[in-house]
Amino acid sequence: MSVNIIAAIDLNNGLGYKNDLLCKLPNDMKHFRSLTENSIVVMGRKTYDSIGKALPNRLNIILTRNKQYTAPIGAFVYQSLNEVIEKYHVQNNNDTELYIIGGSEIYHQALQFADQIYLTIIENKFPQADVYFPEFSLNEWKMISHKRYLADNNHQYNYNFLIYSRR
Repeated sequence: MSVNIIAAIDLNNGLGYKNDLLCKLPNDMKHFRSLTENSIVVMGRKTYDSIGKALPNRLNIILTRNKQYTAPIGAFVYQSLNEVIEKYHVQNNNDTELYIIGGSEIYHQALQFADQIYLTIIENKFPQADVYFPEFSLNEWKMISHKRYLADNNHQYNYNFLIYSRR
């Protein structure tokens, strides 16, 4: 099993605005779904709140410091990413992938554990962005895949699907 980060960002590393995505990209949603189905998804409580429900066909894990927070149906709650990594990555040697799906603080914590980063880069700068993806060093990461898509009737912006693997 590998620990993966998956995110969609703009050219300034912007992730979202007011607990929502910067824009809707239907192909990115399909890409996200195809990668994360039948896997473990780990998200912060604010990300969970923005989605509003447990994602189907996935083991949903919500991270929060609030010890009184109760898991909605279809999800489990943990207080630390270290605890999740220990339980699902270190102790279970199975083929289930673990995906970190947000938000900004969780991505920052997860960089040290990640084996791969799946990044959608939207070719636009959204000045209203209020949360950002953390900087990471290309000395530690190698791009292993890059596909560019042009704007069309369904997509207002050009965008790129990139995969980075830890060196």
